[in-house]
Amino acid sequence: METAQLYIEQGNYLWNAGIFVWKAASILNAFEQYAAEIYNILGTNTAAYNTDEEQAFIDEMYPTTPNISVDYAIMENAQNIYTLPSDIGWSDLGTWASLHAESDKDDSANVLRSAKIILDDTSNCLVKVADHKLVVIKGLSDYIIVDEDDVLLIYPKANEQEIKAITKKLEADFGDLYV
Repeated sequence: METAQLYIEQGNYLWNAGIFVWKAASILNAFEQYAAEIYNILGTNTAAYNTDEEQAFIDEMYPTTPNISVDYAIMENAQNIYTLPSDIGWSDLGTWASLHAESDKDDSANVLRSAKIILDDTSNCLVKVADHKLVVIKGLSDYIIVDEDDVLLIYPKANEQEIKAITKKLEADFGDLYV
């Protein structure tokens, strides 16, 4: 905490948001030089890239690559790395609440991702349902409602961080059937 406070007070530190910009040739050269094992595994069938076979190839080969982030594999080793300070309004859309925060809302602060929704006394919710379904909701505030094929999630936005634990429990109980 003390170190973080010192960094803030000094004002000359930047946050790595994990957003990288590079030419394809540059990052391929970096992988070849600094992460050759990954480069060699994912380079075994370059003819699959940009074809209908690409996803199947990646699904098969990616799990066999070393478990290392691009930060450790490349960024900490390469000498041609530059930081550009910027304020681009970036948000981590890895959560339902962040998706709600960044999306267009109706007059009651609801984010609606469905063609057929009727709401009554409902506010600050995220509703995502297949367009062929009619959704009728009354009296909810601050909820995440997501209907995906065989899973229906209705969860308070304030408790969203619990969803990760629930996902792990579902996986333990049902395998990857509902995950």
